[in-house]
Amino acid sequence: MRPRLCDTPVPYYDNGVPCGTPQDIGSSYPDGYYMLPHDLVERNTIIIIHAEGNSMKDAGIEDGDEVHVLLDVPIRDGDQVVVSINGESTLKSYYRDAEGTAWLVPCNEAYDAIEITDDMDVRILGKVVKCVKVAMATSFRYMQQSVARTKRNRTAAATQAKAYTKDDLRSILRKVLGAEMVAAADWVAVYRILVDRCGAPSSHTAFAEFVNALDMGEYPPCTRDLLRKADAIYMRPIYEWDKVDIRSAAHDRRIAIAKQLRAALG
Repeated sequence: MRPRLCDTPVPYYDNGVPCGTPQDIGSSYPDGYYMLPHDLVERNTIIIIHAEGNSMKDAGIEDGDEVHVLLDVPIRDGDQVVVSINGESTLKSYYRDAEGTAWLVPCNEAYDAIEITDDMDVRILGKVVKCVKVAMATSFRYMQQSVARTKRNRTAAATQAKAYTKDDLRSILRKVLGAEMVAAADWVAVYRILVDRCGAPSSHTAFAEFVNALDMGEYPPCTRDLLRKADAIYMRPIYEWDKVDIRSAAHDRRIAIAKQLRAALG
């Protein structure tokens, strides 16, 4: 992509245009300018304003979005337009019905269409040619609830872990692993299930200590290094393992171990 010179000023109006009931768009003087390449601006004048409200949300224009408006151009049915009504502005879709009546139509069923009548002072300022989405911050309440839910899940997992004694886990692991486990690296299949279902520590070092404390003497020891060096897929939830295109006997064996252990733990 060749770089282009941004040599054409495009006025920006910070006070915005309502996507709801018509309101005064404010001062006719711009709050600033964006510099854009000349070939993007075309021969007509473009202004940039930000949308306010949600009456156009079903058309993809939401509160706070930057709207690029091409001024003084012909309008057709379906165009999204900025219109001045009795000195107040609004952003709607333009439509002329079978009787020839012009309407300004919102893209949100919560709002009624506006019929353009003879007693209105109406001027179509221009049509929307581009909408730039703005990055919205995640609400504090949402983050607070998500963290609280995670903490509750961890507490529930730890409580469930207490239902399995050291002897219980050793017995379950020996029954499931049987002769299936042939390499120390297969502990990665056990790791995900014990962390998710039994509240085992997720730290690689702590998990290795947790498993080795079960005295699984007949199996290769679990170490921090083998977990750390394992393919990242085995650190993810087990339902994602089948989605990865890994064709090997070791991968198939680890999936079998994980699924059997998950079933045994309930």
